[in-house]
Amino acid sequence: MEKNIVTLMLQEYDSFTRSERKIADYVLEHQKETQYISITDLSAECEVAVSTVSLFCRKLKLAGFNDFKLELARAVLPAGSIPGGPSGEITPADTPVTVKSKVLHTAQEALNNAYYMLTEREVSRAVDLLQNAGQVICLGQGNHSVVALAAWAQFSTTSPKFKTIQDSHMQTVVLSTLSTRDVVLYFSYSGATHELLEAAEVVRARGARLILVTRFSSSPASAYADTVLLCGPNEQPFQFGSSSALIAQLYVVEVLLSEFVRRDPEKAEHYRQSVGKALTQKCI
Repeated sequence: MEKNIVTLMLQEYDSFTRSERKIADYVLEHQKETQYISITDLSAECEVAVSTVSLFCRKLKLAGFNDFKLELARAVLPAGSIPGGPSGEITPADTPVTVKSKVLHTAQEALNNAYYMLTEREVSRAVDLLQNAGQVICLGQGNHSVVALAAWAQFSTTSPKFKTIQDSHMQTVVLSTLSTRDVVLYFSYSGATHELLEAAEVVRARGARLILVTRFSSSPASAYADTVLLCGPNEQPFQFGSSSALIAQLYVVEVLLSEFVRRDPEKAEHYRQSVGKALTQKCI
Protein backbone atom coordinates (compact mmCIF):
# COMPACT_ATOMS: atom_id res chain seq x y z
CA MET A 1 0.00 0.00 0.00
CA GLU A 2 1.52 3.32 -1.08
CA LYS A 3 -0.17 5.60 1.44
CA ASN A 4 -0.17 5.28 5.19
CA ILE A 5 -3.61 3.95 6.23
CA VAL A 6 -4.08 6.83 8.68
CA THR A 7 -3.33 9.38 5.96
CA LEU A 8 -5.70 7.55 3.60
CA MET A 9 -8.54 7.63 6.13
CA LEU A 10 -8.10 11.37 6.60
CA GLN A 11 -7.98 11.89 2.85
CA GLU A 12 -11.15 9.84 2.24
CA TYR A 13 -13.00 11.08 5.34
CA ASP A 14 -15.44 13.35 3.46
CA SER A 15 -16.54 10.44 1.24
CA PHE A 16 -17.45 8.20 4.19
CA THR A 17 -21.04 7.63 5.27
CA ARG A 18 -22.12 8.67 8.77
CA SER A 19 -21.52 5.12 10.08
CA GLU A 20 -18.12 4.90 8.39
CA ARG A 21 -17.12 8.21 9.95
CA LYS A 22 -17.90 6.73 13.37
CA ILE A 23 -15.42 3.95 12.60
CA ALA A 24 -12.79 6.36 11.31
CA ASP A 25 -13.22 8.64 14.34
CA TYR A 26 -12.77 5.74 16.74
CA VAL A 27 -9.73 4.35 14.92
CA LEU A 28 -8.02 7.72 14.63
CA GLU A 29 -8.52 8.33 18.35
CA HIS A 30 -7.56 4.78 19.39
CA GLN A 31 -4.94 3.78 16.84
CA LYS A 32 -2.93 1.47 19.13
CA GLU A 33 -5.98 -0.08 20.83
CA THR A 34 -7.62 -0.92 17.48
CA GLN A 35 -4.73 -3.27 16.67
CA TYR A 36 -5.91 -5.58 19.48
CA ILE A 37 -9.67 -5.35 19.01
CA SER A 38 -11.95 -7.83 17.23
CA ILE A 39 -14.29 -6.81 14.45
CA THR A 40 -17.31 -7.48 16.67
CA ASP A 41 -15.89 -5.37 19.49
CA LEU A 42 -15.12 -2.51 17.08
CA SER A 43 -18.65 -2.63 15.68
CA ALA A 44 -20.04 -2.48 19.23
CA GLU A 45 -17.78 0.45 20.18
CA CYS A 46 -18.88 2.40 17.09
CA GLU A 47 -22.52 1.22 17.30
CA VAL A 48 -22.50 0.00 13.70
CA ALA A 49 -23.06 -3.40 12.09
CA VAL A 50 -20.16 -5.81 11.58
CA SER A 51 -20.90 -5.68 7.85
CA THR A 52 -20.39 -1.90 7.95
CA VAL A 53 -16.86 -2.41 9.33
CA SER A 54 -16.14 -4.88 6.51
CA LEU A 55 -17.45 -2.44 3.89
CA PHE A 56 -15.37 0.34 5.45
CA CYS A 57 -12.22 -1.78 5.05
CA ARG A 58 -13.05 -2.65 1.46
CA LYS A 59 -13.68 1.02 0.68
CA LEU A 60 -10.05 1.56 1.68
CA LYS A 61 -9.13 -1.13 -0.87
CA LEU A 62 -8.26 -3.70 1.79
CA ALA A 63 -9.18 -7.40 1.86
CA GLY A 64 -10.92 -7.17 5.24
CA PHE A 65 -10.58 -6.19 8.88
CA ASN A 66 -7.42 -8.21 9.53
CA ASP A 67 -5.78 -6.55 6.53
CA PHE A 68 -6.88 -3.19 7.97
CA LYS A 69 -5.26 -4.02 11.34
CA LEU A 70 -2.03 -5.00 9.59
CA GLU A 71 -1.90 -1.67 7.78
CA LEU A 72 -2.72 0.19 10.98
CA ALA A 73 0.04 -1.66 12.84
CA ARG A 74 2.47 -0.80 10.07
CA ALA A 75 1.51 2.88 10.41
CA VAL A 76 1.77 2.92 14.22
CA LEU A 77 4.82 0.66 14.74
CA PRO A 78 8.03 2.68 15.17
CA ALA A 79 10.52 2.25 12.34
CA GLY A 80 12.92 -0.64 12.91
CA SER A 81 11.04 -2.11 15.86
CA ILE A 82 9.92 -5.73 16.15
CA PRO A 83 6.55 -6.67 17.71
CA GLY A 84 7.27 -8.06 21.14
CA GLY A 85 3.98 -7.92 23.00
CA PRO A 86 2.29 -5.48 25.38
CA SER A 87 5.38 -5.18 27.60
CA GLY A 88 7.24 -3.33 24.85
CA GLU A 89 8.60 -3.85 21.35
CA ILE A 90 12.00 -5.39 20.87
CA THR A 91 14.26 -2.92 19.09
CA PRO A 92 17.57 -3.37 17.24
CA ALA A 93 19.27 -1.52 20.11
CA ASP A 94 18.23 -4.15 22.69
CA THR A 95 20.86 -6.51 24.07
CA PRO A 96 20.26 -10.28 24.39
CA VAL A 97 19.75 -9.73 28.13
CA THR A 98 17.03 -7.15 27.41
CA VAL A 99 15.39 -9.45 24.88
CA LYS A 100 15.33 -12.27 27.45
CA SER A 101 13.80 -9.94 30.02
CA LYS A 102 11.11 -8.60 27.68
CA VAL A 103 10.13 -12.08 26.48
CA LEU A 104 9.95 -13.38 30.06
CA HIS A 105 7.82 -10.43 31.14
CA THR A 106 5.47 -10.95 28.19
CA ALA A 107 5.05 -14.67 29.03
CA GLN A 108 4.41 -13.91 32.70
CA GLU A 109 1.90 -11.25 31.75
CA ALA A 110 0.10 -13.72 29.46
CA LEU A 111 -0.21 -16.25 32.30
CA ASN A 112 -1.45 -13.63 34.76
CA ASN A 113 -4.05 -12.41 32.28
CA ALA A 114 -5.18 -15.97 31.58
CA TYR A 115 -5.60 -16.61 35.31
CA TYR A 116 -7.92 -13.62 35.75
CA MET A 117 -9.82 -14.07 32.48
CA LEU A 118 -10.62 -17.73 33.13
CA THR A 119 -13.74 -18.01 35.27
CA GLU A 120 -14.45 -20.83 37.70
CA ARG A 121 -17.97 -21.26 36.32
CA GLU A 122 -16.80 -21.78 32.74
CA VAL A 123 -14.03 -24.20 33.80
CA SER A 124 -16.55 -26.25 35.76
CA ARG A 125 -18.98 -26.25 32.83
CA ALA A 126 -16.25 -27.30 30.39
CA VAL A 127 -15.07 -30.20 32.58
CA ASP A 128 -18.69 -31.34 33.01
CA LEU A 129 -18.89 -31.62 29.22
CA LEU A 130 -15.53 -33.43 28.99
CA GLN A 131 -16.51 -35.95 31.67
CA ASN A 132 -19.86 -36.78 30.11
CA ALA A 133 -18.59 -36.90 26.51
CA GLY A 134 -18.54 -40.04 24.44
CA GLN A 135 -15.46 -38.72 22.66
CA VAL A 136 -13.62 -35.40 22.71
CA ILE A 137 -12.06 -34.02 19.51
CA CYS A 138 -9.29 -31.45 20.13
CA LEU A 139 -8.95 -29.03 17.21
CA GLY A 140 -7.17 -25.83 16.20
CA GLN A 141 -5.91 -24.13 13.05
CA GLY A 142 -2.46 -22.74 12.28
CA ASN A 143 -0.28 -22.32 15.37
CA HIS A 144 -3.18 -23.31 17.57
CA SER A 145 -3.21 -26.81 16.09
CA VAL A 146 -0.09 -27.29 18.25
CA VAL A 147 -2.17 -26.55 21.36
CA ALA A 148 -4.84 -29.00 20.21
CA LEU A 149 -2.13 -31.62 19.76
CA ALA A 150 -0.74 -30.88 23.24
CA ALA A 151 -4.23 -31.10 24.77
CA TRP A 152 -4.80 -34.50 23.17
CA ALA A 153 -1.36 -35.72 24.30
CA GLN A 154 -2.06 -34.63 27.89
CA PHE A 155 -5.62 -35.91 28.17
CA SER A 156 -4.93 -39.18 26.34
CA THR A 157 -2.87 -40.36 29.34
CA THR A 158 -6.00 -40.15 31.52
CA SER A 159 -8.76 -41.32 29.15
CA PRO A 160 -9.01 -43.03 25.75
CA LYS A 161 -11.84 -40.79 24.53
CA PHE A 162 -9.62 -37.82 23.58
CA LYS A 163 -8.55 -37.51 19.94
CA THR A 164 -7.15 -34.95 17.51
CA ILE A 165 -7.00 -34.55 13.73
CA GLN A 166 -4.49 -32.26 12.02
CA ASP A 167 -5.66 -32.58 8.41
CA SER A 168 -8.49 -30.10 7.65
CA HIS A 169 -10.23 -32.50 5.26
CA MET A 170 -10.28 -35.29 7.84
CA GLN A 171 -11.47 -32.83 10.49
CA THR A 172 -14.59 -32.24 8.40
CA VAL A 173 -15.06 -35.99 7.96
CA VAL A 174 -14.84 -36.64 11.72
CA LEU A 175 -17.05 -33.68 12.66
CA SER A 176 -19.75 -34.83 10.23
CA THR A 177 -20.03 -38.15 12.11
CA LEU A 178 -20.28 -36.76 15.67
CA SER A 179 -23.09 -37.86 17.97
CA THR A 180 -25.02 -35.80 20.51
CA ARG A 181 -22.74 -37.17 23.26
CA ASP A 182 -19.56 -35.91 21.62
CA VAL A 183 -17.61 -32.72 22.41
CA VAL A 184 -15.24 -30.57 20.35
CA LEU A 185 -12.53 -28.65 22.23
CA TYR A 186 -11.47 -25.89 19.82
CA PHE A 187 -8.53 -23.47 20.23
CA SER A 188 -8.66 -20.18 18.33
CA TYR A 189 -7.23 -16.81 19.33
CA SER A 190 -9.66 -14.71 17.29
CA GLY A 191 -12.67 -17.02 17.27
CA ALA A 192 -13.36 -15.59 13.83
CA THR A 193 -11.76 -17.82 11.16
CA HIS A 194 -13.65 -19.40 8.28
CA GLU A 195 -12.45 -22.88 9.30
CA LEU A 196 -13.74 -22.48 12.85
CA LEU A 197 -17.12 -21.13 11.79
CA GLU A 198 -17.55 -23.95 9.26
CA ALA A 199 -16.62 -26.49 11.95
CA ALA A 200 -19.02 -24.88 14.43
CA GLU A 201 -21.87 -25.14 11.91
CA VAL A 202 -21.20 -28.86 11.48
CA VAL A 203 -20.96 -29.41 15.26
CA ARG A 204 -24.29 -27.66 15.78
CA ALA A 205 -25.94 -29.60 12.96
CA ARG A 206 -24.82 -32.87 14.56
CA GLY A 207 -26.13 -31.83 17.99
CA ALA A 208 -22.66 -32.18 19.55
CA ARG A 209 -21.15 -29.73 22.08
CA LEU A 210 -18.48 -27.09 21.51
CA ILE A 211 -15.95 -25.78 24.05
CA LEU A 212 -14.21 -22.72 22.62
CA VAL A 213 -10.89 -21.40 23.96
CA THR A 214 -10.46 -17.87 22.59
CA ARG A 215 -9.42 -14.31 23.40
CA PHE A 216 -12.70 -12.57 22.57
CA SER A 217 -16.00 -13.27 24.32
CA SER A 218 -17.99 -11.67 21.51
CA SER A 219 -16.23 -13.49 18.67
CA PRO A 220 -18.53 -14.94 15.95
CA ALA A 221 -17.80 -18.53 17.03
CA SER A 222 -18.83 -17.79 20.62
CA ALA A 223 -22.46 -17.83 19.50
CA TYR A 224 -22.07 -21.54 18.66
CA ALA A 225 -20.22 -22.55 21.84
CA ASP A 226 -21.71 -24.26 24.88
CA THR A 227 -19.00 -22.66 26.99
CA VAL A 228 -16.27 -20.11 26.20
CA LEU A 229 -12.92 -20.13 28.01
CA LEU A 230 -11.25 -16.74 27.68
CA CYS A 231 -7.48 -16.29 27.66
CA GLY A 232 -4.72 -14.60 25.74
CA PRO A 233 -2.69 -11.41 25.55
CA ASN A 234 -3.37 -8.39 23.36
CA GLU A 235 -1.70 -9.78 20.27
CA GLN A 236 -0.35 -7.39 17.67
CA PRO A 237 -1.37 -8.01 14.04
CA PHE A 238 2.24 -8.75 13.00
CA GLN A 239 2.67 -11.46 15.62
CA PHE A 240 0.59 -14.06 13.73
CA GLY A 241 0.00 -16.44 16.64
CA SER A 242 2.46 -15.32 19.30
CA SER A 243 4.10 -17.63 21.81
CA SER A 244 2.30 -15.68 24.55
CA ALA A 245 -1.08 -16.66 23.09
CA LEU A 246 0.02 -20.31 22.96
CA ILE A 247 1.32 -20.15 26.54
CA ALA A 248 -2.03 -18.78 27.73
CA GLN A 249 -3.94 -21.55 25.95
CA LEU A 250 -1.61 -24.23 27.31
CA TYR A 251 -2.36 -22.87 30.78
CA VAL A 252 -6.06 -23.42 30.09
CA VAL A 253 -5.30 -26.99 28.99
CA GLU A 254 -3.46 -27.64 32.26
CA VAL A 255 -6.33 -26.21 34.32
CA LEU A 256 -8.89 -28.37 32.49
CA LEU A 257 -6.69 -31.46 32.82
CA SER A 258 -6.08 -30.91 36.53
CA GLU A 259 -9.78 -30.45 37.24
CA PHE A 260 -10.64 -33.47 35.05
CA VAL A 261 -8.21 -35.66 37.03
CA ARG A 262 -9.25 -34.21 40.39
CA ARG A 263 -12.85 -35.33 39.86
CA ASP A 264 -11.93 -38.97 39.23
CA PRO A 265 -8.31 -39.56 40.34
CA GLU A 266 -8.62 -43.37 40.50
CA LYS A 267 -9.65 -43.74 36.87
CA ALA A 268 -6.98 -41.27 35.73
CA GLU A 269 -4.32 -43.09 37.75
CA HIS A 270 -5.40 -46.42 36.24
CA TYR A 271 -4.85 -45.14 32.71
CA ARG A 272 -1.64 -43.32 33.61
CA GLN A 273 -0.11 -46.47 35.09
CA SER A 274 -1.02 -48.40 31.96
CA VAL A 275 0.49 -45.69 29.74
CA GLY A 276 3.58 -45.39 31.93
CA LYS A 277 4.21 -49.14 31.82
CA ALA A 278 3.93 -49.19 28.01
CA LEU A 279 6.20 -46.16 27.59
CA THR A 280 8.96 -47.68 29.71
CA GLN A 281 9.50 -50.17 26.87
CA LYS A 282 10.53 -47.25 24.63
CA CYS A 283 13.26 -46.03 26.98
CA ILE A 284 16.86 -47.28 26.67
